[in-house]
Amino acid sequence: MVRRFVLAALAFIGLIFPATFGLALLAAPAPAESKSVSMPAGCEHNLAAVNDGVSSMQSRLKSLGTTPGRATCSATRLYFLEIVKARAVTAACKSGPERERELGRLDADVAHVNDDIASRCGYGQGS
Repeated sequence: MVRRFVLAALAFIGLIFPATFGLALLAAPAPAESKSVSMPAGCEHNLAAVNDGVSSMQSRLKSLGTTPGRATCSATRLYFLEIVKARAVTAACKSGPERERELGRLDADVAHVNDDIASRCGYGQGS
C-alpha cells in the first residue's frame, strides 16, 4: 500500500513539475537582448543637427586651409564648440559600445582641436 502510494506520488510529481516549468517558460518575458533599445525623444534630430554642424565647420576649416589669421582662429574655436556639443548630445543619446566608441573619438577630436587652437591662435607661444 505504501509502495503504491509512493509510486502514485512520483507519477504525479513527474507530470506536474514539467508542466509547471513549461507554463513558466511560456509566461516569462522575452530576454532583454531581444528588446529594441530606443533613443530618448528628439535624439535622432539632435544627433543629425550636431553632425551637420560638425561637418559644416570641417568644410569651413578646410576652405581656410592652414593660413594663420583671425578667420582661421575663429573658425577653429567654433569647430571646437561644435565638437563639444556633439559629444554632449552623443553622451545623452547613445548607449552601449557604440556610445563608448563615439565618445572616445570625440574626446580625441577635442584634444586635437584644442592643440590647433593653441597653435593657430598664438597661445603657448609667449603671447
